[in-house]
Amino acid sequence: MTFREGLLKARGQITFIAALAISTGIIIYLETLDTEERIQGRVASELSRQRNAPPNISPVVEARVRANLQRTEAIYSAEPIAAASRAALLTSLASAVQLSILRPEDGLARAQRVIADMERQTGEVTPVLVSALGAAAVAFPILQERIASLASAP
Repeated sequence: MTFREGLLKARGQITFIAALAISTGIIIYLETLDTEERIQGRVASELSRQRNAPPNISPVVEARVRANLQRTEAIYSAEPIAAASRAALLTSLASAVQLSILRPEDGLARAQRVIADMERQTGEVTPVLVSALGAAAVAFPILQERIASLASAP
C-alpha cells in the first residue's frame, strides 16, 4: 500500500479530525465572546438609565397632581381617620414621587406619617384604602412590611 492509497482509505478519518479541530476552534472563539454577559450588561445599563431618567409629563398633568396633593393634604388634616382621606393622600404622594414632583425623601416622610397614624388608629380598611396602600408600597418599598400588616388588618 502506497502513501497515496493510505490517504484515500483514511480520508473519512482525516475529514472527521479536521471537522473536530475546526468545531473546537469555533467553540473556543464563541466562549471568549461572552455574548450573554455582554447582553445582560447592556440590558442592565438601559434599565438603570430608564429608572433614573426623569419622566416626561405634560405641565397640565403636573399642575393637577400638585393641586391634588395639596387638596388631599388639606382633606387629610381635616379628617385623618377617614379611609377616603387616607387613601387619597397615599395615592397622591405615590403619584407625586413617581412623577418626580416630590422628592422621594419628602414623600417617604409624609407617607410614614400617614402609616403611623393608621397604626395608631386603624379605622375602616376599605378596598380603596387597600388599593392606595398598594400604590404606596410600590412608591415606597421601605414601608412594604408596615403596609402589608395594615392591608391585612380586619
